[in-house]
Amino acid sequence: MNILKKHVGQIVMSVLVAVLGVFCGVLPYFAVAKIVEAIASGITDWTVYKNPVLIILFGLLGSVIFHQISTLTSHNLAFCVIEDTRKELAEKLGRLSMGEIEKKSSGEWTQFMVQTLDKMEQPIAHVIPEVIANVLIPIVLVVVIFCMDWRIGVANLVTLPLGFLFSCLMMRGYEEKSRNYQRAAKKLNSTIVEYIQGIQVIKAFNKSASSYGKFVDAVNDNRDSMLNWYLSVCFYMTAAMEVFPCTLLFVLPVSLLLYMKGSIALGTLIMCVLLAYASYKPLVKAMSHADTMANVRIIFNEISAVMKLPELQRGEKIQKIDCFDVQFENVTFGYSSDKPVLKNLSFHAREGQLTAVVGYSGGGKSTILKLIAGYWNADSGKIHIGQADLRDIPLEQNMELVTYVSQENYLFSKSILENLRMAKADADIEEMKAACKKASCHDFIMQLPNGYDTVIGEEGSTLSGGERQRITIARALLKDSPIVLLDEATAYSDLDNEAEIQKSIDALVKNKTVIMVAHRLSTVIHADKIIVLSGGEIEMEGTHQELLDRNETYRKMWESHIGVHGGEKNA
Repeated sequence: MNILKKHVGQIVMSVLVAVLGVFCGVLPYFAVAKIVEAIASGITDWTVYKNPVLIILFGLLGSVIFHQISTLTSHNLAFCVIEDTRKELAEKLGRLSMGEIEKKSSGEWTQFMVQTLDKMEQPIAHVIPEVIANVLIPIVLVVVIFCMDWRIGVANLVTLPLGFLFSCLMMRGYEEKSRNYQRAAKKLNSTIVEYIQGIQVIKAFNKSASSYGKFVDAVNDNRDSMLNWYLSVCFYMTAAMEVFPCTLLFVLPVSLLLYMKGSIALGTLIMCVLLAYASYKPLVKAMSHADTMANVRIIFNEISAVMKLPELQRGEKIQKIDCFDVQFENVTFGYSSDKPVLKNLSFHAREGQLTAVVGYSGGGKSTILKLIAGYWNADSGKIHIGQADLRDIPLEQNMELVTYVSQENYLFSKSILENLRMAKADADIEEMKAACKKASCHDFIMQLPNGYDTVIGEEGSTLSGGERQRITIARALLKDSPIVLLDEATAYSDLDNEAEIQKSIDALVKNKTVIMVAHRLSTVIHADKIIVLSGGEIEMEGTHQELLDRNETYRKMWESHIGVHGGEKNA
């Protein structure tokens, strides 16, 4: 991966230190061989044993120290890489259309951004330094044994083919089974998120986890894929890890036979036996990372797949915007290629005016706002802000120009103060209070336990729907963008709060371009222009009175509205 290239120095450092650590762990075997040889020769002079004992102590101490240094270096590297990857992926998501993002559920994105990226820690922190070191040292030891006596060297290799055979059998289909398990884990994670988010509905209909079919299926699928994976490799993995270290079954008889025939010295016998015993210990340790190594390609492929997702095609040069009119020219757009939501749509929303979009559900009202906000590019036609084509405006500039308040308002699990600062990082408390007063939320905020410092829970769960909506409107006021898009801005408000919010919207119109989607027609009767949308096309546009006089669809909507909210007729 490209992200690893900037950390090459740390990678090399951790590998070298890991090799030194493993080498220090092998040194005591050489020293023990010298001690055993001296004892067998009947030497009692303690000075003969002094150096081997010091080598043993040095080896054990060096093994611990170098292992710790290597571990610290590699873990620091791993967490730096994960941090860089998360930042790069977050920036990538910001450049994607909402269509690309919505192809995966929130649970899948959560698993990918958290759990999948966390799995990079194992291969980077352990596989890279430890596996390389634990494979390199056995090779060196095998060469040393061959140099001492080639016949013992051959005996030392007898278990190698059988061990590798079991290893190959273990890895057969390993990646595919691992991929199936990862897929099942993602499905389970996504289903759990969905289950928790819908727990209120599930409880309302007296459904338990065991009766929620999708949840049960996901749990069972995850269990079956995990068992299938582990049971298919269990025998071969155990066999490989047991066969590799069994070199003494062949090395010991061959060494003793050669010694009895006088072909090798006692020191050679002892050294070869101990090194043979030590040679495959690191290899077995390296094999313990087989699971991690099999997942490396899957993890990196997932990251690569996200990085290759097609981005919104937008300009890179900051555009000069002279005015903030929004104009659609023959715009066609659909979430799928065979079903357009908007069809050759053309209208002009002028700066300093409130343009309302009304119509029946599914007509494309919210889609208009999302196109202006830069969530998608139009399939055909043009959208202009001032004289600039929206496709030529960089996404960053687009986000600065536009504030979008959705009916699905979202607040972070932070204090109200921090949520407001999302709109303007350097805003002082007086600015925030002024915005909240305009949005009619200052009074209820001051009644909270800690006022503006009150933490409002995940998605603002400790607040009512109307309270959350007023805070999001305050956040929009604080951002002070020249173009404001309101999608059902009064959806969760009662009549009294709606009147207050309407006053803040009226104040917001001044010197701004405001485009508002509304189902409550009473909130847009004073709009400068109302667009009646039907089936993705403009049926008619005009003022409230003009539409009542000339448009049957609007007249029916109004009659239906006042039938439900009779008291608003005289508004």
